[in-house]
Amino acid sequence: MQGIQAYIAGNDLASGDKLPPERVFTEMFGVGRSSLREALRVLSTVGIIDVRHGDGMYVAVSPPFAQASPKAIFDATEQNALRNLVETRLGIEIAAVAAATARGTDEDFAGLQQMLDEQRKQLERRPSAAWPPLAFELAVVEISGNSWLYEIELMLRDAWLALSSGLRAGVGRHGEWHAEHQAIVASMRSRNAAQAQRLVTAHLSLERFEDDLTSLRATPASPRGDDTTPGRLR
Repeated sequence: MQGIQAYIAGNDLASGDKLPPERVFTEMFGVGRSSLREALRVLSTVGIIDVRHGDGMYVAVSPPFAQASPKAIFDATEQNALRNLVETRLGIEIAAVAAATARGTDEDFAGLQQMLDEQRKQLERRPSAAWPPLAFELAVVEISGNSWLYEIELMLRDAWLALSSGLRAGVGRHGEWHAEHQAIVASMRSRNAAQAQRLVTAHLSLERFEDDLTSLRATPASPRGDDTTPGRLR
């Protein structure tokens, strides 16, 4: 990402100027196509470049902004992405838990409990243990029987995985999440959809994520090369 910004500044490119195709940048910087596209996604999100499908890439802003700190830009973008992710999950998972509570069988709920029991054992062995992202939520959506909700939840799972490992670890509260999942399953088993929805709302507390983001911003950056550094491109 920094290399693309340097290319724009070094060639005195202005708003509206066309950039070289992807293959030129992959050869120029010696990076893979997926890494380049992730950098381009970030630059597009913050408005530095304009990706026009079928036409190419263009400079979208003036050089002064394009020379802003890439780490600051990426961190801000990731934090905004996390907020978008939490807010979107809220709408999807409230609908899913209501449908799953109404349609789920005793066997379905027993399966959820078995998943939670296995996760509890992991946490007992290692408090920092982490299970596959949104595994519980995907299981609930599957019980709902709504294939559209399931497809969206898969996209949200992929969006979570696209965040840097440092940010994911910084907002990860697996012990708390496990206890909240237990309460959600108990409400589903008692067919109390309204309570289950309230618990999902509390589980996806944006205020809690904001507190974690504030703590991350206040924490000094890890040494260069540490994969736990928030905002590091993977």
